[in-house]
Amino acid sequence: MAAGAFEMIDPNHGGDDFNLRPLSITDIPEEQRRIQHEVYEARNILKLLREQNVFREDASYSEFISRVKQAARVGCVGQHVDTRMASDALEQIRSDIVMRKGRAIAYRYLFGSAKTALAGMAVAALVVLAAKYFLPGLKGYGWVLMGAMAGAWISSAATGREISFAGIREFLDYGHALLIRMLFVGALASVLALFLQLGLISLKIGTVDLAGFSKELTVALALGVIAGFSEKTLSVQVIDRARRVLSTGAP
Repeated sequence: MAAGAFEMIDPNHGGDDFNLRPLSITDIPEEQRRIQHEVYEARNILKLLREQNVFREDASYSEFISRVKQAARVGCVGQHVDTRMASDALEQIRSDIVMRKGRAIAYRYLFGSAKTALAGMAVAALVVLAAKYFLPGLKGYGWVLMGAMAGAWISSAATGREISFAGIREFLDYGHALLIRMLFVGALASVLALFLQLGLISLKIGTVDLAGFSKELTVALALGVIAGFSEKTLSVQVIDRARRVLSTGAP
């Protein structure tokens, strides 16, 4: 076994504020560099989880930190290190974090997404009222937006229930991402409905022409749900169609 290329600086003797300091700036084995990187990654994810109140018990958090430090000592600290054993231990730690905390993280993300979708539906309801009493030209657009919010949330729920260790950060540190996504979906659904109404594109489900969304509530909802489900594919197609119309002057 090779000797460790790092020393552990642990000022709090058991806390998470530890550091793996190289004994020399040269001749650090690549496997030990990788262990150092994975140790810091695991420690930083654990600290993020604690900041976001995912750990309700300090004992559970301390357990994981202790295991990470043990893996660090095995893999890159001391006279004899075993990087393979340390790598396996870190992989098991990552798996345990996802198994024990992944569901709570996913549900928190989906709850935040649901709140944003409900806010979007409230705006859509205002559009429905505006179309009914003040702006008849907007008839159907509110229901399209309503369906888009539902479709976007269902899409999130379908893909966001299972998370990986590498994906934990985006489920916790999403900032304004949920709001931006719902704004994008709403804008996309509105533009898609406008293009259908103007005859710039055609879209059918079976024998149902979605251009009739202003006449049938169910068609408007279906159009919105499709936009929420397929935002990435539809956005490319809508932009491509708009460019063709601008370049040729014809739909």
